[in-house]
Parts: sequence; C-alpha cells; structure tokens
Amino acid sequence: MGLGLLRRTWRHDRLALAVMGVASLIAAVAWRATTRPMGDTGSYRATAEVLRDGWSTLTIRGPGYPLLLLVTGSSNGSTHQLFFVQLAMHAFTVLLVIDIARRVSVGRIGRAAIALLLFTPAVLLRVVYEGTEGLAAVLVTAAFWLLLTPPKPGRRVPWALGLGAICGAAALVRPNFALLFVPVAILAALPRSGGGRWRTAGLVALPALVIVGGFVVANGVRFDSYSLTPLTPYHLNSKTAPYVEELPASYEPARSVLIEERDAGLLRGESMAPDNYIWHARPRLEQVTGLQGRALERYLMEIDLHLITHNPIEYLDTVQTASLNYTSIDSQPAILGLGRPAAWFQTGVHDVLLVAFFGVLACLPGLVLAGRVPRERLWPIVVGLVLAAYTWFTVVTTETGTARLRSPSEPILALVLVLAASIVRVQIQARRSGTAE
Repeated sequence: MGLGLLRRTWRHDRLALAVMGVASLIAAVAWRATTRPMGDTGSYRATAEVLRDGWSTLTIRGPGYPLLLLVTGSSNGSTHQLFFVQLAMHAFTVLLVIDIARRVSVGRIGRAAIALLLFTPAVLLRVVYEGTEGLAAVLVTAAFWLLLTPPKPGRRVPWALGLGAICGAAALVRPNFALLFVPVAILAALPRSGGGRWRTAGLVALPALVIVGGFVVANGVRFDSYSLTPLTPYHLNSKTAPYVEELPASYEPARSVLIEERDAGLLRGESMAPDNYIWHARPRLEQVTGLQGRALERYLMEIDLHLITHNPIEYLDTVQTASLNYTSIDSQPAILGLGRPAAWFQTGVHDVLLVAFFGVLACLPGLVLAGRVPRERLWPIVVGLVLAAYTWFTVVTTETGTARLRSPSEPILALVLVLAASIVRVQIQARRSGTAE
C-alpha cells in the first residue's frame, strides 16, 4: 500500500507533495525538529517504563503510544527521532486522504488544499507534542481509506480482518476507540448484499474483539481491572463537576471532599466548573474513604454513574459545553510560541473553516434529494461523517471535549470539507452555464 500510494501521489500530486515538503521543513526549523512534553506525556512515559520492565503492574495508559516511545528511544525524554517518526506518520495520513480525493474526482488544486489544511501549525501539533493524536489519526484514517478501497476478488477476508485489526489497534492507543469496530463493521457491510453483509461485519468485528477483549481480560486476570484503562472514572468525573453537590449524604465523607476540591478549583480560576479537580481530590479521597487503587476507581465510577443517571439534564449541559470545546482551535503553547500574530491568524482561519464546513454541508441534502450528487462522491462523505461523529460522541460524552481530542478525525474532516465544496462548486457552475437539471 505504501509504495503504490507514494508512486500515485508523485505522478498526480506533486503540488501537494511540494506543499507538504515546504511545510515540513518550516515545522522542523520552527520547532527545532524536537518533540516536547504535554500534560499527559508523563503517564505515557511511565507506561512505557512498565512495558519495558515486563508489564508487571497495571498501566494507566493503553500500550499503543508508549510502545512508540520505546521504539524511538523517547521514553525518558524528548527526541528528534520521535519528531520525525510522527512527522512521517502524519505525512502518510495526508497521502491517504489525498489518494481518496483523487479517486472521487477532487481536482489537483483541491488536493493541494487538503495538504495545506493538514500542514497548518495547529494541525502539526500532533507532530510536535508527545501524545496519542498522531498515531490515532493514522489508524483511523487507514480504516477510512480501506472502507473506501474495495478489495480485489478473493481478498475480501483479509481486507475485513485488516479493518478489524486497525480498529483494535486504535483502541489500544486511545480507549474511546474501543467500539470503533461497530460503525466500521456496519459501513463495511452496507455495500454487500444478503448473507454477505453479516459475514463481512463479523469478519471486521472478530479481530477487534480479540484485541480489545484480550487486553481487558489480561488486565482483569492479572490486575483485577477489567478495562482498557483505570482512568475511566477519573475522566468521567469531568462530566459531573458542575453538580457534584447533588450527591446524597450517604456518600459522605467523599461528597464533602469532592465539593470542597471542586470549589477550590474555582478559586484557582481553572474554569466555571474545573474539569480536572479530581486529581487534587484523590489524595483526600484515599484518606477519608480508606480506599486505594482499583477499589477507589470502582467507588468513583459508582459516584459518576449515580450523578449522571439522577441528573440527566445537567449531564447533557456538560456534553453541550464539551461539544463547543471540541470545535475550538487547539491553542497549545507550541502555537502561542510562534507569536501572537500567528496565533490570531490561526484562530481566524479556523473559524472561517468551521463556518465553511457547516455551510457546504448544509447545501448537500438538497442536492442529494435532487439527484445531483453521484453516489461515488457521496459515499466518502457519509463514511467520513460517521467516523467523525463516532469520535465526537465518545469524546464529549465521557471527557472534556478539548480540541486536541478532535485531532484523529481532522484528516477525514479536511477531505469532507474539500469534497463537499467541490460538489457545491460544480453545481453552481452548472447552474450558471444553464446545464443544471
């Protein structure tokens, strides 16, 4: 897949390759070709150390990204190697979406525009920072590419198994992709007919279930934690911060600790409802409850589920807030360090693209109902939006929805934007020339 993809891009998309090459050079110079840590990097490095030492204790992160840190020698600090590996992964991701764009008749300029969109500084944060976003993006985009690449005769079984394996691998990188195989299996089965649909869906689901289920069982049997990560209740706690006082008195003294630490977060100016106050509260919770490790995690999950199920409107408010966060630009220090004018310019471009995205998508239903959108151009948009919607839903319902969590779906969103704009442009030109139906 790799060499053939590169040859096709060299033959048809040298402009896009030039954009990628120039942007990569600028990025390497601007960020000194060295990765840098972010808030979660310490836990990924700690997990890498556990894996290197034989995986004798429960890891708080999935093994996907920590293994990349080990391979690049980056488990103890930032390196040039990790920067260039992540840059290569990102470039491969862009080549995949450009290849799809070419197949659905997006023009040469449009394909270069995709490359430009995906090599802006805000998107290149996945290359600069030591986090899961780049690795998750290449896996999700690879699944997207395979879904839009019909298998050759006699190759349907390995094609479907490969899709499932990619979904399983994505779950080991970011736990919110644990059920990615469900929409992927459905999308893989839809073009089939009769019993072939069930067989295809089952073949996609099988390797994903083996990978995810095997990891969950291994954690459960060895460490009494039947999950992909023990951090789930802590992330879910961010969805209950605004209304934690609704806990009944039967949860004392934990209730008082949670309220006090949430309010202390407000005084620190973290936010209107500090999302990560639980990390400040954990030491006190251990002290007042006498619980630690898995016992405390189960207790916190019980608290989270009680608050959510008994306060559904308040929970939906946090989902709405997370959805707004999700559409924002990822303003990490690596962007701000480029200078205030560059940061403002990136923000303005992001807002324009956001308006353009929803604007062109709003035009599509009418064109589809009028029969003016060929199926071969509509299907990539449908598949892309389903995968992007899955990523959005799993993030905003279980976490804060911070913009960097959108990163794995950004290559797909860039293709959807350019393809939808191309469809609308063709119809506008046809109407002006009087050839529209």
